[in-house]
Amino acid sequence: MRKVGLLMLVLALFVGPVAAFAAEWTGVITETHCGAAHKAGTEKDIQCIKECVSDGRGKLALLVDNDVFTITNPDQATGHEGHKVTVVGTADNAAKTVTIESLTMAS
Repeated sequence: MRKVGLLMLVLALFVGPVAAFAAEWTGVITETHCGAAHKAGTEKDIQCIKECVSDGRGKLALLVDNDVFTITNPDQATGHEGHKVTVVGTADNAAKTVTIESLTMAS
């Protein structure tokens, strides 16, 4: 019985932190250089986001409240710069990254 308990503890320690579950967030597609400065989604914001990403100053990111999460698969968000969107995906809170499974325009 003790061995089963020990095995369960070991599995929980190794599998638990690795397991990621899909969640949903609503936020604005921005970039990591200017971050929250683009939450208004104006034409100026969109232009700046695209410029920062294209010249390498920033990476596409999802701004949720005041938290900026770097998007690990930016092709999923390209074309939505400055837009308010709803994202379903997995996040790594420690690394501040998000992997997008689906993205839709938010109202």
